[in-house]
Amino acid sequence: MRAWTVDADDIRVAEDFDEALLHRTPEIDNFLSLDRDDKFIVIGTKGFGKTLLLKAKRILYQRRGGTACLPTGNLLDKLIGDKIFGKESLAFFAASSLPWARVWLTAIAVAVLKHLRQTEGHKVNPRLARLITDDQLHGVIDHFVRLLDFPPSDLQRSASDTDGHLAPRLRAANTPVAIFLDGVDEYFNKHIETVRNRPSVAGELSPDVWHFAQLGLVEVAYQLRRINHRLKVFAAVRKEAYARLQTTVMAQQYRGSAIDIVYPIESLREIFINNIRLEKPDRMVRPERLRTDAMEAFLGRTSITDIYTGLQEDAFEYLGRHTWLRPRDLMTIGERLATLRPEERLNEYRLKEAVNRAATEIAQEYLVEISPYVAGLNLENVLRRLPGHVLTRDEIEELFRTHNAASGALEAQHVFSALYQVGLLGYVHHDWVRGEWVQRFLRPGEGTLQPDGLLPAATHYLVHPVLSELVGRLNPAYLQRIDRVNIVGHKVPWRATPRIDRTITRGMLFVLAGDIHGFGGLMRAGVDAPVRQALEEAVRKWAQGAVCAETSAGDTVFIVHDDPVALARAGRHIIDEVYRAPSHPRLRVALHYGELLTRRREGDGVVVVAGGEAVLCAARVEPHVQPGQIWTTEEFREQLARQPSLWRTTPAPGPGGDERFNVKKEGETEPDLWVRLYRLEF
Repeated sequence: MRAWTVDADDIRVAEDFDEALLHRTPEIDNFLSLDRDDKFIVIGTKGFGKTLLLKAKRILYQRRGGTACLPTGNLLDKLIGDKIFGKESLAFFAASSLPWARVWLTAIAVAVLKHLRQTEGHKVNPRLARLITDDQLHGVIDHFVRLLDFPPSDLQRSASDTDGHLAPRLRAANTPVAIFLDGVDEYFNKHIETVRNRPSVAGELSPDVWHFAQLGLVEVAYQLRRINHRLKVFAAVRKEAYARLQTTVMAQQYRGSAIDIVYPIESLREIFINNIRLEKPDRMVRPERLRTDAMEAFLGRTSITDIYTGLQEDAFEYLGRHTWLRPRDLMTIGERLATLRPEERLNEYRLKEAVNRAATEIAQEYLVEISPYVAGLNLENVLRRLPGHVLTRDEIEELFRTHNAASGALEAQHVFSALYQVGLLGYVHHDWVRGEWVQRFLRPGEGTLQPDGLLPAATHYLVHPVLSELVGRLNPAYLQRIDRVNIVGHKVPWRATPRIDRTITRGMLFVLAGDIHGFGGLMRAGVDAPVRQALEEAVRKWAQGAVCAETSAGDTVFIVHDDPVALARAGRHIIDEVYRAPSHPRLRVALHYGELLTRRREGDGVVVVAGGEAVLCAARVEPHVQPGQIWTTEEFREQLARQPSLWRTTPAPGPGGDERFNVKKEGETEPDLWVRLYRLEF
């Protein structure tokens, strides 16, 4: 397997696969373990390596032996081409995932029974019988494609025959069989690349087809595992389609059967370095550094100078800023850099040129991918109007009004909310715990892809740096308004002080810090969107009357109040409402009373936290709280006792029976912080 393999389709046989390039997270390790079969659906957006992971699983099964793997001639059974339907078939397949589940079950049953030579004596309808006896059809996809050409009436008869005659034989099969399916999303891409229900040259189209074709496969894979544990179906499904399962009664069961590919930035760095090590030493700028610092060996430097700010930026962070932080994007950039001769790569100007060209290619591909989700926005006109890559709130609002006036939309649609959801637009927010302003962009698959018209409140909004060249072509003036203080990028600190009222108010206030337990698992399972929404709505509802309230990162909440009883009540209601969301997530809540610094933000006059001991203490206590409970410090408890209420507190025992907890953040050099904590109950 060569370095910088962008497309896993290049891996055609087991010998092409280099396991060293497969980055293993704990969840990926669990999926690849042959001792476990509870995970069989690989979900993710494009560019996250679904195909690579499926092929790795297939190769491991082959090497172990003892299991019949389908298809027999390739690593994966993959659909090729495009599929569109006539009106009758479109109405049938666009209604729900049920018709698709029946087609998938029939295709899998016929392919497996053919492979096991158990097709004799079936009493099925003539059309299905001809499919079974056709020796030119072998794999699941062969039969699936042919079944799609059946009229709906024949499909329904075939589904009944499958239930009555083929499924019982599947249930009784004693030979272990593993099926590997890929490319379902690409086969039906035309249905989401075109406006809803608009006819093409050869037939009718509907986005529901794209979603339901994949969801039906998930349902059948789950059902087959239940009726015969020897029969396993492993399949890749796009995260955007899988998200629809969140609204079904089987959401939790399906979620437990899927692995959501999520890579933190540290893992992406390791993936990039592993590919560098596949290059020959004579392709390095500094080959003597290959063992100790692969990035320096490859690039000849450890940092890149930003010409506008003069800041030195970590070399990998510079590369990452010019991607959507997907493995495929980084492979594209790595491949472009590898084509440069070492002496060219050492030249910082040539390096930046190559990175910018790759970034433009990445941006163009991604805009095509998200086009179904921003349909109707006239994205080109939106990008053309952007005056620069850093925008104030006033500029965003003015652009919003201009866009809606020009589009003539009957209902105002906040175009920038859509751009935020798909990761094109970021914003500056204040990290209360770290005490600094940082930039945030949603990564592909992290947003709901269903814009709700809401945009995070912020003083500044940011256009993703991947888009720079594309926007500059549409509007040359865009490239003339470059920020001279800040480098724009996800999680990059914001150095410019936002325009705020610097008058600081110091006082003793009550603080609530909350965090959703296990939120990372919900993100990996692709079910975090309704939980984020539930938290935001609960805070808006129950934090009324608070000095200030804020949610961040989708799972964290801070509320400042001057009334301990009202704050406790808000915490209890927020816990209850978040728990009602899918997956029943549990919020941990810590309450503290102490000194807090606040100020009013210029423009909207919103009170924001400027620092103080109370924020730090509440944030340090929260990780120690049991999920679904509210714990208070002794300071909060004393103030609460002075108020008439039915709340009561009981001591929370510390580690080893100690009466106190050391809530100092682990791994940090900050001093010990010993506190007594109490469970708050009503």
